[in-house]
Amino acid sequence: MRSMTRVAIQTRLEEANSASGYHETFKRLYYHLYSNSSVSRAERLIEDLSLLLLSKLAAEVNGSRDDFVAFLQGEGSAEHRILTHLRTAAPDLVDASAQFAIDDATVRSSLLILDEVRVSAAPAHALGEAFQALIGPRLRGERGQFFTPRTLVRAMVEVVAPKAGEDVLDPACGTGGFLLEAIRYWEEHNVKPKGHVRGVDKDAGLARLAAAMLRIAYSGGADVLATNSLDLGTGAVESESADVVLTNPPFGAKIGITDAQILGAYDFGHKWEEVNAGGWDRKESLVEAQDPQILFLELCVRALRPGGRLGIVLPEGLFGNRKTGYIWDWIRSQGSVTALLDCPRTTFQPGTDTKTNVLFFQKGAARARAKVPVAVALHCGHDRRGRGTGGDGQPLADDFREIAADFNKPASRRSWWHQTQVTDPYYLVPRFYAPQEAREAREVALTQGASHTTLRELVDARLLTVRKGDEVGAETYGTGTIPFVRTSDISNFEINIDPTKCVDEPTYARYASGQALKAGDVLMVVDGRYRIGATALLTSSNARCVVQSHFRILGTTGDELDTYALLFALNLPSVRQGIRNLVFIQSTLGTLGQRLYRLEIPLLTGDGPWSESIRAFRETLVARDANLLKLREAVDGSEVEL
Repeated sequence: MRSMTRVAIQTRLEEANSASGYHETFKRLYYHLYSNSSVSRAERLIEDLSLLLLSKLAAEVNGSRDDFVAFLQGEGSAEHRILTHLRTAAPDLVDASAQFAIDDATVRSSLLILDEVRVSAAPAHALGEAFQALIGPRLRGERGQFFTPRTLVRAMVEVVAPKAGEDVLDPACGTGGFLLEAIRYWEEHNVKPKGHVRGVDKDAGLARLAAAMLRIAYSGGADVLATNSLDLGTGAVESESADVVLTNPPFGAKIGITDAQILGAYDFGHKWEEVNAGGWDRKESLVEAQDPQILFLELCVRALRPGGRLGIVLPEGLFGNRKTGYIWDWIRSQGSVTALLDCPRTTFQPGTDTKTNVLFFQKGAARARAKVPVAVALHCGHDRRGRGTGGDGQPLADDFREIAADFNKPASRRSWWHQTQVTDPYYLVPRFYAPQEAREAREVALTQGASHTTLRELVDARLLTVRKGDEVGAETYGTGTIPFVRTSDISNFEINIDPTKCVDEPTYARYASGQALKAGDVLMVVDGRYRIGATALLTSSNARCVVQSHFRILGTTGDELDTYALLFALNLPSVRQGIRNLVFIQSTLGTLGQRLYRLEIPLLTGDGPWSESIRAFRETLVARDANLLKLREAVDGSEVEL
């Protein structure tokens, strides 16, 4: 029986010290802290977690095991038995001000959970994955920091590929995810000698946790500083001090940098003016505020040694805003864009809805007109709520895993990365340059023999008109019976009228001539969050309305272009994907803008394999409209009891 007990104990220890075992132990620890602490903020719990990890590490490698065990057995206080040793073992991380927010009993019960594993033996990937899964989704980014999904981190590290002996820097390191992944990369690719990793973070709690995990995972060189890396006066990030920079900096206008001393140290802290021939001139005057991600971008480039590589997560708004074209001119003056990765909108949800992309850059002489590898991820392994499994319990698709593996293949064998020429120096949204996916077999057969044309060509040929909608103002809502059609009213090619948003006759008269709506016009959503590309057909029963500004009104001008054929073509899978590639997302709102005219559609005119499908499509819509009209007449002509 005693032998069986030893076997059971050994099995328990082996399970606990496996990758999944670390995850489960840290999960139990986190929820134990959450349930037994009077502090609910994830940021404060992180500080306690970092002290607990360092306590266990010190007990394993710094000769404080006796006091550790004595404390677990109920002797003494955490201050005397634990923190006193920590201040000696890790003076750079634990000073006299460091204290547990939890009481001694909770410290003791938490350390008992942690004592099931040997933290000094924890591999980098196990630590990174465990803490990413537990902590990342719970930090809401009050300071603009949103923690990067582990598979995106891995993809970025695989693209940048830290070499033997290189210095890797993250100037906004959070819990150290990029640095842990760089260590994993060296280990898995048997890179020798490994290099040095260095992190900086303004949040002292996050910096301490990053330092604790790096100290556990890496016996090589690792440093973490708790300071503002944008303040060059701290010396935390020096020019040309890193071979590789990997980071996801804080972003957002709400946390803009206003400190004149910091702004004055950066080119991007100054005002820029566009001059002749599209160039930019830096002024001596400073901007009132600058988004932190823009200053971080400059900081990262300056930190690179010649030939150094950068991988940085940035909001999509930076990749296509001509007003910030000076940023891209400056970037190209410092080196070359080496790759672009388009991230799904859900990448940082539920923390933020901000759409992001990844810029890869190499410092040095710019490569004129060089082609750039571009990849587009559509899935990131979780949904908008952060759930990693679907309704069937199966893991959700994660394109980053395949994108990471695909990058290091020969160019001719890549399936995710495509070499492309960036034709607009101020428009670098990756999916805009991605090749259109091959059409599905059904669509190929359906459109066989059709020519393809852009909306611009149709407008130039006077076969199509494109008009704008308008905003009527919320004060007009509910003043009459004439529908005001919004993007949320579009479903299944029809308009669902919301009577609470109907407007009066004077409001209708104000916009009617400009919109010139008529039966047969196609409404297409061009602005918004998720419905861009949705379409509906105006009929004789609903054409008397006012259309919101988020629509474009597409009208055919003759018999050459059939309305139903146009609507049908706009909803083919390849066209829908083409619409997605043309959408630019500024913060959380998307827009097609003038890129709408670039949209290519098949011209389904005359007889062809599409004829029968369009005939059935037309008959269905006409019959539905007639039936809906009959329903309204039946209701309008009957008495309704309330």
